[in-house]
Amino acid sequence: MFAEPLLDAFSKETGIDVSARYDTEAGKTTGLVNKLLAEKSQPRADVWWSSEVFGTIDLANAGALAPYRPATATDIPDMFVDPEGRWTAFGLRGRVIAFDPKRTKREDAPPTWLSLSDARYHGRVAMADPRFGTTRGHFACMLSAWGEDVFDMYLRLIKSNAFIRADGNSHATLLLAQGRVDFAATDTDDVVVARARGDSIEAIYPDMTVPNGDDRLHGTLWIPCSVGLVRGARNEAAARRLIDYIASAKMEEALYSSESRNIPVRTALRTRLGVTDIRAAEVDYAKAAAAMKQSGEMIDDVDPFRKE
Repeated sequence: MFAEPLLDAFSKETGIDVSARYDTEAGKTTGLVNKLLAEKSQPRADVWWSSEVFGTIDLANAGALAPYRPATATDIPDMFVDPEGRWTAFGLRGRVIAFDPKRTKREDAPPTWLSLSDARYHGRVAMADPRFGTTRGHFACMLSAWGEDVFDMYLRLIKSNAFIRADGNSHATLLLAQGRVDFAATDTDDVVVARARGDSIEAIYPDMTVPNGDDRLHGTLWIPCSVGLVRGARNEAAARRLIDYIASAKMEEALYSSESRNIPVRTALRTRLGVTDIRAAEVDYAKAAAAMKQSGEMIDDVDPFRKE
C-alpha cells in the first residue's frame, strides 16, 4: 500500500489523524467513485486521492468535488490542473507491456498498443478488465484519440487473439511471472513491485500512435494520480492541509522514491532526479473521461476477453 506510509507521515508532521478507505485490486477506483457519488448529498469523505485521473474528472463533473487550488501546486503544469480548480494531478505511471527477458526477446514485444492485436500474439497476453482501474482509462484514451472505427476494430482483433482478462494489473504480471502468458499489459508500478519480489520481468513503453493518426500520439500513455476536495467536506480546514501535502513537490519526490516509482509532473523535479527520458503521448484526459461510458458500452458489446 503506497499511500499508507505517506499518510502516516502527514499525521506525524501535522497531528491530524487520517482515516483512509482503500480500493480493491479487481474493482479499483471505480467502486470508490460510485460510493462517493452515492454519498454526494451527505459525504462521509473529506479528500479524494486517486491513483488515476479519469474517475476524478467524473466526480468533478458530477459536482462531488469542490474548487480548491493547493498552495503547493503552483509549479504543476496546466495540463495537470483542472481549469476550475476541482482537482490537481501529479505522480505519473506509464502504461507498459511487461515480458520475461528469459523467455522473450525485447524486439519481439509489440512496439505499439495497436500492434498488440497482431495474430502473432494470439493467446499470449494478459490484460486487466478494461471496465476498471487504469485499463479503463487507457481504453477510453484509445477511443477518444483513435475514433470509434479504429477502436472497434481493435476490440474485435484482440477478441480474436484470445487475450486473458486478469483481475487487475498485479494479477496480469503474476500470470506473466508464472509463465502462463508471454506479455502483460500493466502499469510501471506493478513492474517495479514484481521486480522487487524477484520476478524476471522487463517492460517496453508502447506507442499510442495508429497509422494515419495524430502525430501527437507518439509516445507513452502516462496516467497521473489526482486529488480533490470533496464538496461538503465536514473537516474542510484539515482536508485543505492534506491536499496541500498530497499535491506538494515533497510528495511527488516521495512517490518517486517509493515502490510505485511515480514520475513527477514537475519538470524541475524530474531534472533534479535525473528523469530525462519521458516521452509522452499528448492525450486529453478530460476528453478520455467523457468517452468512458461509450468505451465501456463498446467493450460490453464486443466482449473481447476470455476469463483466466
